[in-house]
Amino acid sequence: MTRHVVVITGGAGDIGRALAAEYLAAGSEVHLVDRNPDVMQIAADSGATGHVVDLTDADAVAVLGTIVRVDVLITAVGAWPLLAFDDLTPRVWASQIDINLNSTYYAVHTLRHGLRAAVGSVVAVSSAVALKGHPQMASYAAAKAGVIGMVKALALALGPDGVRVNAVAPGLVTTPAQQEMWGAERSAAFRATRALDRDIATADVVSSVMFLASAGASSITGQTLVVDGGTVLH
Repeated sequence: MTRHVVVITGGAGDIGRALAAEYLAAGSEVHLVDRNPDVMQIAADSGATGHVVDLTDADAVAVLGTIVRVDVLITAVGAWPLLAFDDLTPRVWASQIDINLNSTYYAVHTLRHGLRAAVGSVVAVSSAVALKGHPQMASYAAAKAGVIGMVKALALALGPDGVRVNAVAPGLVTTPAQQEMWGAERSAAFRATRALDRDIATADVVSSVMFLASAGASSITGQTLVVDGGTVLH
């Protein structure tokens, strides 16, 4: 029987690693892709296959075209600076669009034949910031909003081949690094803006991504699932 093939970009990050662990435990063949060289050791330790690739470079991403079957593609690349708009330079803006938007396009475009061959599924990690804005995250919000728009377009473009394309838009995910950066008081104040008085854990994002990629979501495409405890309400 052919093994389920999962490709995760941003594979060295918290969400990427957690997703890999779940898919590997289920017996999938997992490819972790990241520009951070640590992805090779992360992959080796977990039983995945690692690829050091600059996902903002279309020519570099082309190497992934050797993966001929892709059941699930998860684009979990994300990075942002907290900058006042007056301090947001054109160079930083362009870099944020490359990292947070173009990387998703390059990955899906490169792997489109493998997705069609497997009648696969794409789940892009966007952000709740794309839906509500943030005064210090204009470039990140714009890029992640672009991901949501791209998901709608790709759902229409790839749907005739049976390929589904969806997004997850997490709110602020509680991690040790986030807690250290924000501090307890600021984190508590942010949590108070949610309908649910609880933190958002990496596991919450992982389970949402895996649901959208699964057969249980076989009639869902072009949608964005907000995982933020009720900060953004539709």
